[in-house]
Amino acid sequence: MRVLIIGAGRIGLAVAGILCTATEYRVEVADTTTEALDQANARGYRTRHLDASKLSGCVDALRDFDLVVNASKAKLGSTIATAALQTGTHYVDTVEDAGAIKALAEETGHAGTILPGCGLSPGLVANIASELAGALEGPIDMVVRAGGLPVNPSTSLGYGLSWDVDGLIAEYTGLCQGLVEGALVSLPPLQQYEHFVLNGRPYEAFSTAGGLGDLCVALQPKVRNLSFKTIRYPGHLHLARFLLEELGLKRRHDILRTVLRYGIPDVVQDVLVIFISVRGQHEGVPAERSYVRKIYHEPMRNAFPVSAMSHTSAAHVCAMVDLIREGSLPGGGLVRHESIPYRLIAENRFMSRLLD
Repeated sequence: MRVLIIGAGRIGLAVAGILCTATEYRVEVADTTTEALDQANARGYRTRHLDASKLSGCVDALRDFDLVVNASKAKLGSTIATAALQTGTHYVDTVEDAGAIKALAEETGHAGTILPGCGLSPGLVANIASELAGALEGPIDMVVRAGGLPVNPSTSLGYGLSWDVDGLIAEYTGLCQGLVEGALVSLPPLQQYEHFVLNGRPYEAFSTAGGLGDLCVALQPKVRNLSFKTIRYPGHLHLARFLLEELGLKRRHDILRTVLRYGIPDVVQDVLVIFISVRGQHEGVPAERSYVRKIYHEPMRNAFPVSAMSHTSAAHVCAMVDLIREGSLPGGGLVRHESIPYRLIAENRFMSRLLD
């Protein structure tokens, strides 16, 4: 299968590193900057220059490929997806808010598969949450928690950058989708605080935007209350509220971006924590199920360091690519993560070791 990865950032290079370990794929990485392409070349990947903001250029490029992975900026998603629709190319991305792409896929006939929102969330957590909800009878109350944390925090925030800065800002400032007493709601971020302990280590969690995708709509017939929370070390929320609310930086994303980019270190040695809890009924008796996983950083191809967050997100993307190639997912349009059985992900060669 010929795969074009657009975006030579953290996720794009991690996806390329995983797919290149499999003989079934011929991978090429595209970007618009010389610096990014140099990084891809240094890892031994085939590369091409591509300005993904121009539809004509995307269409010309995708004619040479069976599948495109959009690992670029979210604002380029509609252009790349439109090119995929016009060329009949399978389309996969890591965009959290993929409403425009889903609308395009539903309005346009397409011979290939359109699968937005891959990665940790909403992708993997949607697969897990749907599996947990299916094990109980309703009404169900569910809390989805996930977060990437430095193994050895060095700042008062207890945080390091292992993801896109703009994505982090969107999570901390956007409205949070959820279910409250069966109704779809949009709530402010940085609320619903809780403290818990896993394996002897304390954590805190609070509401953030963008982690659920279409999960609320998909589970609404059975789930009464549903929320998504980001996991951090204790004390993080207090300082985040100081920056965003007391200093007013939630209204000055330009300044906030500079503060985060130059004030918080990049991290590779991180741990990804997933904690999803579900309460409902089982055979008429109150029951609770949970999913807890910690995934630690591991070196990847050519010893280039990759964070656990990037590795897990990229592995989920690659698992989806594998399932498309195998014909395990329906073709001919949009596929939603909550419809993909967790078993297919857990048994996939790219994900199984991470989820053991």
